[in-house]
Amino acid sequence: MIADDTPLAALGRVMKLRGFEYIGRAPDEWLAFRGAITAAGAAHIASLAVDPSGQELPRIRVELPQDAPDFLAHIGADGHVCYAAKGSLVLDIFDIAGQTLACLDRAEEVLDLSLRGEMNKDLEDEFFAFWQGDICFLDIYPGDPGNLDVLFAGRGDRDSHIAFVTNDVARTRLKLKAMSLTEDELLAGAAFRVKTAAKPKPLQGAWPPPTVALLLQWQGLLDIAARRNIERRLLVACASGRRATLCVVDSPLTQYAFWVAFETANPAGRRSAADARVQLYASKAHPMIAVRIDDRYVTQRNTPDRPTLSDKKIALIGCGTIGGFLAELLLKAGAGLEDGELALVDPDILFPQNIGRHRLGLNRALEYKALGLKEELSAGAPTANIRALPVKAEETDLSRFDLIINATGEEALGHYLTVTFTRRGMFAPILTVWVEGPGVAVRGLLRDTVNCACTRCLSDLQHAPLYPVVSEPVPMELAGHGCEGLYVPFPASVSIQAACLAAEMVTDWTGGTPGPRLRTRVTRPGFSQAAPDEDVVRRHTCPACGT
Repeated sequence: MIADDTPLAALGRVMKLRGFEYIGRAPDEWLAFRGAITAAGAAHIASLAVDPSGQELPRIRVELPQDAPDFLAHIGADGHVCYAAKGSLVLDIFDIAGQTLACLDRAEEVLDLSLRGEMNKDLEDEFFAFWQGDICFLDIYPGDPGNLDVLFAGRGDRDSHIAFVTNDVARTRLKLKAMSLTEDELLAGAAFRVKTAAKPKPLQGAWPPPTVALLLQWQGLLDIAARRNIERRLLVACASGRRATLCVVDSPLTQYAFWVAFETANPAGRRSAADARVQLYASKAHPMIAVRIDDRYVTQRNTPDRPTLSDKKIALIGCGTIGGFLAELLLKAGAGLEDGELALVDPDILFPQNIGRHRLGLNRALEYKALGLKEELSAGAPTANIRALPVKAEETDLSRFDLIINATGEEALGHYLTVTFTRRGMFAPILTVWVEGPGVAVRGLLRDTVNCACTRCLSDLQHAPLYPVVSEPVPMELAGHGCEGLYVPFPASVSIQAACLAAEMVTDWTGGTPGPRLRTRVTRPGFSQAAPDEDVVRRHTCPACGT
């Protein structure tokens, strides 16, 4: 018995008033009720399960009418009503009765709209909530031609096998190594792909389809041409004597997959087409959770509406406190992928005292920064084209790059690069990023056309600043011991902010919106930005770019 003054007693009373009868406790100790909800002008038998702690959304199921549509948004094959996503509602554990009634009202509204066909668009978005199975990693670009291989891999400490579908086994093997996976088996040509113009939608009734016959029936409701293509490819695989095959469907929404285990291998001798179809239709179909791991998707996933740095050739000069973090951000934005290249230019080695604000750690001490950074980045992105050039920028041919980034903090080097290109009658976009003083601010300047200012244009011929960084005087702070050990102190957080500013400017440039080309971010309290972010034009009297 439940005491009359408890939240659960209040729940029982309000549910009785709502027409729901208390059935008892479910196996998981949730409270079970049975009643009816009204939708599309009719009453529908419904069951309700309520978490006695009030921390989970009530589970609501309905008995659908026989003439219900084949596709219903937010209604599972078993009648489960998906009326709210987990975490989308703030639950009140002190008012279980009130929140249960609110959930019932919402479920009634969702069922009504779904039965009336007014939520069909949501079907496309919720497909994967019902398409469950083993994980299948897709290392293929949508629309890529060629046969598909299935590569199984796993970890020695886990009794599991993960399927990778690939059209480039060598590339995928690099990713297995990066993920600490060991190759178990390679099935050449064991997968195929089919393109469809229809977006997938979950079907009422038996879902996911347990057999090929039901799966083809579902596909036929979506796209009859795709259904025929899938059936043809499955028949070919079955006739070849394979025990199983895997199908990847390229839809406008995304990619999804399933594998088919054929009931029996095709026996020797000739069989009729009808016999082959009977065997195929009886075979089991297994949905797979398709997870794209191709470089293009991983790069575009976080910025789906903007171009990435893939295909760009970028030279990053300086792999120090700014360049190390910046290189990683550029890589995550697509640098070095597909036909692109990320060149790391730095002739210096990493001394142990510098790791306090460097991307690299003590394990890379006394190594060339460029080489150590390449190895660290390649471990996480093994298919990226990263080149380490442990030489001076002056000794490197930079003319072939689409963008040059100077992250050294050396003003003279920036002037040298500008005047060298100018005197040769050449031009290359240059982005310069630096820390102002002892971490007062970070700044970036992009010169992507000949009419834009270079770093020398920011001051007059007497080196007086024309675009001051902050309104207050910039202090001169040094730390260390003796002349040879002096350095400008600022924390790693400032280096990261400089790298973030540069990465932002690079992606804006790639996206065709490079301005403002001079940007400042104040990083220390007590200082205020002086010159606004703006596009600064070239000074014709500049000794670097005006010659």
